[in-house]
Amino acid sequence: MTPPETRLRARFVIGPDAVHTDATVVVRDGSVATLRPAAPGDTDLGEVALAPGLINAHSHAFQRALRGRTEHLRAGREDEDFWSWRDLMYRTANALDPDDVEAVSRMAFLEMAKGGVTTVGEFHYLHHAPDGAPYADPNALAHRVVRAARDVGLRVALLRVLYHRAGPGRPAEALQRRFVDPDVDTALDRVDALAAHWRGDAAVSVGLAPHSVRAVPRGWLEAVARAAGDRVVHLHACEQRAELAQCAAEHGMSPVALIDACGLLGPRTTLVHATHLDDDAFARVARARPTIAACPGTERNLGDGFLPAAELLARRVPIALGSDGQADIDLFNEMRLVEYHERLRAERRNVLARAHGAWHPAPADGRLEVADLLWPMATTHGARSLGLPVGALAPGAPADLVALDLRHPRLAATTARTLLADLAFSAGPDCVRATWVAGRPVVVDGRHPAQEATLDAFRRVMRRLDAG
Repeated sequence: MTPPETRLRARFVIGPDAVHTDATVVVRDGSVATLRPAAPGDTDLGEVALAPGLINAHSHAFQRALRGRTEHLRAGREDEDFWSWRDLMYRTANALDPDDVEAVSRMAFLEMAKGGVTTVGEFHYLHHAPDGAPYADPNALAHRVVRAARDVGLRVALLRVLYHRAGPGRPAEALQRRFVDPDVDTALDRVDALAAHWRGDAAVSVGLAPHSVRAVPRGWLEAVARAAGDRVVHLHACEQRAELAQCAAEHGMSPVALIDACGLLGPRTTLVHATHLDDDAFARVARARPTIAACPGTERNLGDGFLPAAELLARRVPIALGSDGQADIDLFNEMRLVEYHERLRAERRNVLARAHGAWHPAPADGRLEVADLLWPMATTHGARSLGLPVGALAPGAPADLVALDLRHPRLAATTARTLLADLAFSAGPDCVRATWVAGRPVVVDGRHPAQEATLDAFRRVMRRLDAG
């Protein structure tokens, strides 16, 4: 039960436009009522910084079961790459029953909550039984995943995936049968049914996710554009060079050009990865301003290449962040990897600061802070990607908060001026002391009430998978 009013006092509070010292967030009926100077009687959280909860814009929760299991080569197959990793991922996906899907998803969401994430965009494409037969409720696995997120306490945007084929002119492979819908109308009907089922929970939303231009034909993309309405649309795009070659062969254009031609490129669309953009794609995204969901930890793990963050930010294209394949769940690290990868590309420091003027007024002291560009990636840009009014501690917004421990060695001696830089370049999940979603405590003193039960259930699933 959420108390009617809570007044949370902290040493620092990250407001929409400034970091406030010795301030209080007043929470009323699950929303932020106001930010104000601290006053006697406020609940003093001590040496913490209160920040908006982090937003994980791109997650495949079931892939938490892959961690540590794909970091090897097989003798005689030393050229293994993304596509062979994908086969291992498919085999894991096909070994999970509905209870397993829920248990593994709950484990991923628990890690997120303990790492300061309060909202997740779950790109969900595990729909059917392993033989491709729909469950009695075709959305049964989606319900399991949503329930796992809500049991943990997270806000969730279920991005229901549309998937039809293995690639241009190729029917779905045997290991893809769990993902596949027979036709686009059936897929869209299932999205509508899923949204109707969860309409009563304000912490659940549903979006459309044509998996990629590889996995659906052009007609499906056009049907999604007609059906989207005010829903967000997410799709993988320009992640692998092979994808670009296939799209050019089938359509005579790049994935971004095809998405644009189908009427899908706009501010409610999120392109996931976008590690391989050409000049035409840059021009199109600069005009249409979709969000780019970057997952630099996963992109590094899979060898996808580098996000062209500097070029995107200079064109005022917003970048959100995701944990994707769950090899690591740490949005603080995802933030700094965006900048660090740019430093490796450019062989210089503070690369993204050069785009500061595209997003912020000129600072009076002339300091172009990289963190001013990174922090919105984990907050407001993620909110934009998911179409949700979260990501900022603004009056009227849901009270989704994270308390960061200023006594932690990572954050020792931080100041109001250095706080965002310390969070972006130094903090980690171990700095999270507490989280709230809609004013309800989710993590308290670094622990979740269902932590041990969640770990035990996950270990049982993994022991069975490893034994098989």
